[in-house]
Amino acid sequence: MYRKIFFITILIFFLLTNLTFAKELNILSPSAILIESNTGQILYEKNIDERLYPASTTKIMTALLLLEEGNLEKVIEINKDVPDLIEQGSSQIYLIPGELITREQLLFALLIDSANDAAVAIAQDISGTVEKFAEKMNNRAKELGAVNTNFVNPHGLHDNNHYTTARDLSLIAKEAMKNSIFREAISTSRYIIPATNKQETRYLYNTNRLIRNTKYKNYYYEKATGIKTGYTSKAGYSLVGGASDGNIDLISVILNSTVTQVYEDTHTLFDYAFKNFTSQIIINKGDVVKEISLNDKGDTISAIAGDGFEYLCLENQKENIIQRVDLPDKITLPIEKDEVLGTLVFSLGEKEIGSIPLIADKSVEKPSLISTFIKDFSIWQYIGVFIVLFLLYRTYVYFRKKRRRRRRMFG
Repeated sequence: MYRKIFFITILIFFLLTNLTFAKELNILSPSAILIESNTGQILYEKNIDERLYPASTTKIMTALLLLEEGNLEKVIEINKDVPDLIEQGSSQIYLIPGELITREQLLFALLIDSANDAAVAIAQDISGTVEKFAEKMNNRAKELGAVNTNFVNPHGLHDNNHYTTARDLSLIAKEAMKNSIFREAISTSRYIIPATNKQETRYLYNTNRLIRNTKYKNYYYEKATGIKTGYTSKAGYSLVGGASDGNIDLISVILNSTVTQVYEDTHTLFDYAFKNFTSQIIINKGDVVKEISLNDKGDTISAIAGDGFEYLCLENQKENIIQRVDLPDKITLPIEKDEVLGTLVFSLGEKEIGSIPLIADKSVEKPSLISTFIKDFSIWQYIGVFIVLFLLYRTYVYFRKKRRRRRRMFG
């Protein structure tokens, strides 16, 4: 009897543990976020707006600006002050003043080897000085919605005024992941810079242990796609991670952690998402959302979904998504096909999770005054008008005949 009770208790505990796993993640790092890479949907958050030091995850923004600048084949001559603008002994590829190297090679050195001197060379090439490049970084951050970020250098070596948040870093990484060259670089485990005019061939190895199945096998993650590591003594260990199973693309950010915890928490976040979330189609593009009456004669126009909307849902969560149609009280003619009429807003509980435009399924011209007059008449009104016109015509004919008779009589 006691044995049965014991096993039943264990079974119930196991089931409850699995049911609550999605809500109670054991993330020990001080700040963390997990988002879906394409939509930005937040799947997990912990102190995501706390300002912390990003260390070398800063280089995601540096890489983004270089990629947006383009012309990666451009050959750069390294300025004489580059070695003096970074800490001696920090991560670098030991660029030599006067060395000729391409933008692309600097990009891969930046993202794979986390080279601080490459970051400075990129900043000087694009903006002339590190200070002007930092202004460009901050302006781009604000454009992406990263409003709690302030960069003072392109590499992330410590400065008290150089900070960001987990949320902001996820927004910057989300934008960078749209670029195929960026995705190639962060997933490259080994890269070769051929001999230059100043140095022999250099072999670079990715600092991100998520994608390197080497002696640190516990850190390797099979579905990982990158993205960038970071460390300084004051920032602690940070990691912006990426992973994909072909259906769901993820970005994680861990800040101010330890050398082991940063990877353990990243693994936990990825496992949580892949095990618990499925992508659900809430509405398809072109689906009719609402029929809109244009007048009291029954004329209508359809408001259709201008885009599809998908959402990563936990089990049975789709049924709790509420749709709200926002349309003006009166639709003004004329209307062009695909013209935006309003918005369809999606909410989960009290939280708004997205919206799509509602567009017209057809064009409708503004009716002319005559056509409106005719269209608004009933059949009896048509008969009445016909009778009135007929009487007017008969009256006209009568008086015309009468006038002719008078002319003949007095003519």
